[in-house]
Amino acid sequence: MTEFVMIVTLISIWSSLLMSSITLGGAVHFWLEHSRKIVDIVPLKRYPLITIVVPAHNEAVVIAQTTQAILELNYPADKVELLIFADNCNDQTAQRARTVLQLPKYEKRKAKVIERHGSGGKAGVLNDALKMAHGEYIGVYDADAMPEKNALYFLVRKILENPTRYVAAFGRNKTRNAEQNFLTKCINQEIVVTQRIQHCAIWHLFKIGRIPGTNFIHKFARIPLLL
Repeated sequence: MTEFVMIVTLISIWSSLLMSSITLGGAVHFWLEHSRKIVDIVPLKRYPLITIVVPAHNEAVVIAQTTQAILELNYPADKVELLIFADNCNDQTAQRARTVLQLPKYEKRKAKVIERHGSGGKAGVLNDALKMAHGEYIGVYDADAMPEKNALYFLVRKILENPTRYVAAFGRNKTRNAEQNFLTKCINQEIVVTQRIQHCAIWHLFKIGRIPGTNFIHKFARIPLLL
């Protein structure tokens, strides 16, 4: 029995090392191929309507920044529908989001704040959003996210390369306050490993994508097939 356990242990260790080596090698190869590429921002053939959903639970500290960052994305204003869900909040999340939407430059945007009191957390929010969304694609950003200006542009651009085959696209995430304290440094390290190494390598080697919980879009018409 002892020998059997030892054999299983050794196989597990060496399998893990092999998987890690393949993943790391794929990430390095991806970086060598793409690190020197310069990506130009050119007009897209078309701009599909995107419904962006922001689930927020007691996010009053950051929701205003997130709302403004989404509204300032480099994407036609009339092609973005923003749904901010204040999910069972007992702080000023809804009020602070509305304050941003009421600014003169945003008052004509397709955006609303929904105060939700149901169950289900983030999954419940997304299910509720499907009943309200008008977009051809559904996008999700967490309430503490601050997407870079061209984030949505690149997601749509990738989808439009082959819209009949690509039904979803996701981007890389990073920690904006990585140097704040020990905890944020640990979180940043975890994100670096998953986003810049694992995700890149798995896609580069096997064309397998693992959609994260934020910074992605998915074709609305195909979502019912996943439920």
